[in-house]
Amino acid sequence: LPLVVGMGLAIASDANIGIKSALAVGASFSPTSLGVAASALKQGKMLDTPVGQLIVSSCVVDDILALILLSMFQVLVEENPPIIAYFIPFISSLGFLLVLGGSAVTWLPKFIQNKILNKVPEQHRELTMFSIMTAMLLAYLPLLNYTKSSYLTGAFLAGATFSQIESAHHAFIEKTHQLMTWLLR
Repeated sequence: LPLVVGMGLAIASDANIGIKSALAVGASFSPTSLGVAASALKQGKMLDTPVGQLIVSSCVVDDILALILLSMFQVLVEENPPIIAYFIPFISSLGFLLVLGGSAVTWLPKFIQNKILNKVPEQHRELTMFSIMTAMLLAYLPLLNYTKSSYLTGAFLAGATFSQIESAHHAFIEKTHQLMTWLLR
């Protein structure tokens, strides 16, 4: 729906706009605001209900699809790209989501928790977690960008890995609360 609304607004504002440009405008409308939706669900005491979890899940799927669509921007601005160029961002994004995303929700959080964080003294665990996450970001962002996927997918995948570590979630909320409040405004 946001894709179609964005395309419609682009076409309505300029009748001479091409379909590629309208698609680019629509794609920029596509990512939902999971943070805002989760905040609204939490305030309404709906976040931990089956309906709330369904809304959160659909926002995550929508965001993943929007990231794949955004990775196609590079192809949309090229002059007469070969037809295969339209499929490379999709295949790259899907492959990394399956491989790195699968790792992010299965074995990688357990490895980080059990093999790294448990061996670090308590007072250094938060710094170690944020250092590992920063290292993952520094690896994932260019990797996905150079393979024609959206670099934002790399940020999503690094965050997904640490979302499975309970202490990381609490540390992130505690350390970034003021920043998140400001950003939501």
